[in-house]
Amino acid sequence: MTANSRAATVFRYSVLAVVASLYGCGGSSGGSEPASANIALSGIIDIETGTRVDADDADTLALSASPLGSPQLLPQEFILAGYVSISDGTYPDRDEFPGNNYPADPVDTFSMTLREGQNVYLQPFSTNQGFSPLILSLLSGSRVIETVATNNQVDPIRVSLPDTETAGAYTLQVRAVGAAPMLYILSTSAADSAHAMAFEWPDHDFVDAEAIVVLKAYKDSVSMRSTMPLHLMEPKQELASGVWLMKAPSQMARSSQAQSKESTLAWIRTLNRRPEIASATPNYKMRAMQTPLDEPLYNSPSVGQQWHYELLNAPIAWQIAPGGGSGVTLAVMDTGLFGAPGNWHSELNANVVQPLPEGTDFVSEEFDNDGVPGPDNNPSDPGNVVGSGVSHGTHVAGTIAAAVNGAGGAGIAYKSSLLPVRVLGEGGTGSSADLLAALRWVAGPSDGEPLAEIVNLSLGGLPFLQQLQDAISYGTSRGIVFVAAAGNSASTLASYPAAFDKVFAVSAVDGAGVLASYSNYGDWIDVAAPGGDASRDGNADGRSDLVSSSSAALVNGTVQETYIGLQGTSMAAPHVSAVFALMKSLNPALNYEQLNNMLMTGKLTCGSETCPKSTELGWGLLDAGKSALAAAGATVSDFLTASPSIVSLSTEGELSASVSLSVYGSAPGDIIIESVSVVAPWLRLDSAPVSGDSGTDFGISVTLLPEALEAGISERTNIVVEYRSDELRRLEIPVIGQRVTDQQARDAGRHFVLLVDPEPTGDRYTTVAQTSAVAENGQYQFSFLPDDGEMPRMLNEVPPGDYILVAGTDLDNDGLICHAGEACAEYPVAGLREEITIRQGDPVTGVRMTTSYSRPSISAATPGVLPRPAFIGYRLIQQQPESGEDNGGTAPKTIGAER
Repeated sequence: MTANSRAATVFRYSVLAVVASLYGCGGSSGGSEPASANIALSGIIDIETGTRVDADDADTLALSASPLGSPQLLPQEFILAGYVSISDGTYPDRDEFPGNNYPADPVDTFSMTLREGQNVYLQPFSTNQGFSPLILSLLSGSRVIETVATNNQVDPIRVSLPDTETAGAYTLQVRAVGAAPMLYILSTSAADSAHAMAFEWPDHDFVDAEAIVVLKAYKDSVSMRSTMPLHLMEPKQELASGVWLMKAPSQMARSSQAQSKESTLAWIRTLNRRPEIASATPNYKMRAMQTPLDEPLYNSPSVGQQWHYELLNAPIAWQIAPGGGSGVTLAVMDTGLFGAPGNWHSELNANVVQPLPEGTDFVSEEFDNDGVPGPDNNPSDPGNVVGSGVSHGTHVAGTIAAAVNGAGGAGIAYKSSLLPVRVLGEGGTGSSADLLAALRWVAGPSDGEPLAEIVNLSLGGLPFLQQLQDAISYGTSRGIVFVAAAGNSASTLASYPAAFDKVFAVSAVDGAGVLASYSNYGDWIDVAAPGGDASRDGNADGRSDLVSSSSAALVNGTVQETYIGLQGTSMAAPHVSAVFALMKSLNPALNYEQLNNMLMTGKLTCGSETCPKSTELGWGLLDAGKSALAAAGATVSDFLTASPSIVSLSTEGELSASVSLSVYGSAPGDIIIESVSVVAPWLRLDSAPVSGDSGTDFGISVTLLPEALEAGISERTNIVVEYRSDELRRLEIPVIGQRVTDQQARDAGRHFVLLVDPEPTGDRYTTVAQTSAVAENGQYQFSFLPDDGEMPRMLNEVPPGDYILVAGTDLDNDGLICHAGEACAEYPVAGLREEITIRQGDPVTGVRMTTSYSRPSISAATPGVLPRPAFIGYRLIQQQPESGEDNGGTAPKTIGAER
């Protein structure tokens, strides 16, 4: 088997895993791809939840259609890409390619149902013609309720249905203002939160003219300066014994940013050739691993707001560990906390370590924006100078240690001690040097105790660095437990610090307990936890699966504490850190080795010694109840728990469900059922234990009655189980039901599917074959034919060879697909292109990809694939086919792609 064939096999499996995650409830669209006869390649492109497209985008209008004369109907929750332009015109020529024409479409009008307080967001994107302002308006009939303009800003804008308006049908308008055509993303959800997506291809970065240098022989500052080649490097800071942060010589030329980056890398290559130097690496910037949502969520104790605690089985853990993690200190290495010493976010203030030890801010001057350049003793999060912030460290800390105070939510370890350590500065970025210094610091002096028992690292984007591994190994030897976010690149490639040895690497799941669309995965993952997925409603509760926690936001002109929903492996990691805190509060002697052994033997997840390990969830989805039980040293009273802890029923997923009831306890004994009840017209209780039944295991079966539900609107109720163990107790099992119609309506616009030569010519790839597809029942089906050797060759004929398979929309008709504001799919995962091999007489079928408007987050562990500096999209041919030419049903756009 060739290398390419092996790669194709591996990534087909990966694609199946991702596709399965999109159908978390077990449902399927029922689509099937074309038959394999006379097929070179065929497959299906799935569309992410809630995706819609402007019905009169430029690609559609270019096919002689006229702009819509009536409002386009939209569901209550959606994400839509659109196009507007005041007039028609022609894009500028690019290289040898003439510019395409773009049509006029001055205004897009939409009709939808809104709830009171519901927001609608608009994100603008420029085209090759430049940037123009857009106006977003909310109307009731002809009456304008609110109008907002982007002006010349690229930041999102929003309109909101005020409380003075009643829920019902309203009109949205997106209007062009300037001369240039524009793309936009329009989104809303009934949960009153924006979709947490990035729409630009990310770019990895490192500190200009800096390197982390490891010397082969230890030298103190004086001897190092006298013997090292200081004409090649200038010492800036000693990070550890023999490890230095070095600056490049001041005379190193930097005539442009691109040349500056290249000269830094060239300088580092020179250092690595020196006999005195063991290694030299860039001082990589790291980023908080989440996609921000700026809109505060409604404060609600319902399962809809904190579904992630139910999925984790936290309520059982709190009964077993009623101390809430008291006596355990967790360090959150992140952006710091909102507030100031002694006056932190009210959810966190009571649990922050007092007094703080010296040196809790490690952000170096290059990234610092707190008004005191460089490291200091105040871990306050100042927000961002440019753009908006989400108080990332505050959100992570809230999941761990938000206090039970009658306001907002609660942390899982709600009585633990919180040590904020600021290592991320402006824009949530920092350097590996800063992180290294913080890791050395938290380990404590050699003659003293560590400053924390658990360290949460919801950050990443670093390559393997031996110095960081050494620091973590040293901390582990002193009893510290490290937990890190796996990363959001949907990649199997190891991301650090999560992939370091003796670090618990945490992947993220959605509301259905299925791997999130963005989450990294691979054999290096240890455990999974709730991280959310804004593009899904995995638990069918009618809301995006976001993790709610403490934060801060700009309210009436000032930054105030609040609560918001975010997604990311950054949100998953603190769930694990907090559960470990509960465990250590029950058994303070627990260390990495003991926790890892418990994890591998299933005690923290499935409860079985035969619990299998997977590349998506590691040893499984963390169960806080089982984890607390495993750590408990004292007798634990019998509690009844449910699996699953949340029941999700929908017409797009499962109509029936079985719930297993089991007894938790140190020595589980029989309990007695008093009653089981359900009060909801849309839920039928098929079977359940009756009053007087006793035992340690029971079963309940329920069925959804969709005719009793309003289409597209979810409902919730509880199965209430009253039982007696040492006392009369009550168990409530949330049930969410929904009559879903989204799947059949999903549409991201006409997709051009390209097979591209993986070897570029200069900075451009060549497209060898192309077809196109329109959405049917929420999917695209595509196929390519084998090249029959006869001329002229049809556009969808492909000769044997190795190719990159991509697909996307050309909503602005500029001859490019996959740039910001347009849908894009790449095989096997967007952002991680892999070659696919076509052989004569050996059809490749069953290929699946997923298209969306979002783009993956970057991981520095994928340098061969990401970043994509200045990526403008895959170029399509712009000439029309000659009259009578057979194009195999494909559109007359193909060839060439730029990176």
